[in-house]
Amino acid sequence: MKKFLSVTLILALALTLCFSFVACKGQNVEIVDIDYSMVLADYLEYPNADNVESMNAITRNVSDIYADDSLTNAQKIAQMMDRATKNEIECAYFSYFIDRVGETKMGNNHGQLVYQRLRRQSDTIKDDWTLKLPVNHNFIAEAMFVTSADIRYVTDGKYYRMNTSNNNITYNEKTGLLEVPADKWKKESNKNWNNSQTAKQSRSYDEARKTCINWNATGIVDSTKNPTIEEKTDGNGNAYYELAFSVDVAVANNDKQTIDWLENDNGGSGMQYQYCDFVVQIWKNGLAKYYEVSESWSGKIKVYNGSAQSKSKIIFSYSERDQDDSVTASIKAGIK
Repeated sequence: MKKFLSVTLILALALTLCFSFVACKGQNVEIVDIDYSMVLADYLEYPNADNVESMNAITRNVSDIYADDSLTNAQKIAQMMDRATKNEIECAYFSYFIDRVGETKMGNNHGQLVYQRLRRQSDTIKDDWTLKLPVNHNFIAEAMFVTSADIRYVTDGKYYRMNTSNNNITYNEKTGLLEVPADKWKKESNKNWNNSQTAKQSRSYDEARKTCINWNATGIVDSTKNPTIEEKTDGNGNAYYELAFSVDVAVANNDKQTIDWLENDNGGSGMQYQYCDFVVQIWKNGLAKYYEVSESWSGKIKVYNGSAQSKSKIIFSYSERDQDDSVTASIKAGIK
């Protein structure tokens, strides 16, 4: 990982709309593409031996689902996505980075939300950064997005949570990354500091969700929109599946678990999907490789009615090199 990340780090998941005063009102930036190799150096590489071994122990993996001729493409996709999500719990270790930019309209007001998350996870370490910053907006003070930056860190059986003041978060127009100086982090609270917790406790199905979609809902993939699955190989001959599909929003909006997740992730009520489209790559051994998600929803956030559209890219790494938690360890060590 590049040196500058040690004093800025980044990061990412879900479009969270809440409202309160934000110090960076109306900050104007040019949104730029991110070189993801600056964040996860091995994100394009096939999972290493530890993770291949863990996947070999799975009884029915994504390749078995793909080969099941009794299933339609829509059924295969839903089951493959569900299996890949569960495989995140079963693999030896993983890292991912979520890069999301959302557009939101509230009456005559509008703005963008940059949301980034970097997570490193094994059974012994959880190193989880989430940064969020509204930019290019004209919201009045009482109707702004919350700006936030949090680190959730579990090491040696202890949990530590850190955050920073809103005005310490900036958008780097050269790298596209959200940044916080290393010396600006502090304890989130004494209550959430040095608590007993194991990293393995955070490896659950709820934690493994990368979107608010409940893949277990019957008919969640829209069979009328030509869902496709292709077998492909990367430049080194490693096989993966590419899934292209849309969520059936009528099913999603009538599934309590799906809507509960959507509302909980966004702090809202009465929320409904307008559309949700995916391009997903899954390594043939069953581990997620890459997600691209375009989605829109509407609903009420506190007392405001509005709508949001967002585009997300999620990259995954299964290498030891991308498990390096030394930056977080150094930040924690500097907090008294």
